Amino acid sequence: MAGDSTSMGTRIRGLVRFALASPATRRWEPLIARIALAAVFIPAGLGKFVNHDAYITRFDRWGFPAPGSVAYFVGTIEVVCGIAMLLGVAPRLTGAILAGNMVGALVTAGRIDGGMNLWLPPLMIALAALVAVLGAGRHHLPSPFAPAASPPAAGTAPPGGPPDREMTP
Repeated sequence: MAGDSTSMGTRIRGLVRFALASPATRRWEPLIARIALAAVFIPAGLGKFVNHDAYITRFDRWGFPAPGSVAYFVGTIEVVCGIAMLLGVAPRLTGAILAGNMVGALVTAGRIDGGMNLWLPPLMIALAALVAVLGAGRHHLPSPFAPAASPPAAGTAPPGGPPDREMTP
């Protein structure tokens, strides 16, 4: 019976931890936004490498100096931030960077070309801002900027279950 009370105590502590956890860590909206952002930014960024000549023409039309270098720079930001967003690594920083990227797209490509460049950037800005405000939400890798967790106190359960017990013969 003693094993049952330890198991029950561990379950109750886990339930209390879940109830007291930040609501933002249990939300689905940031996860959905992260997936949508990654689905747009990773292919768009890769396109700036694969179709580099076409993007040189576009960035030149939009008035950027050194359009070839700008295309590589923007493509790198979109791929790296898209992957980080998908994994949930540094989501607030990544969200702010991608929102800024889309503000630039709106005032350049949106102003000159119109069409999709007028409606997609505001949508991406809204999704990136949601992640920047709420954080990663569910299912993410730990942020490299988060403080290191302190080890559990002696005699307490590690975050995944009850403490290991020595087997007695």
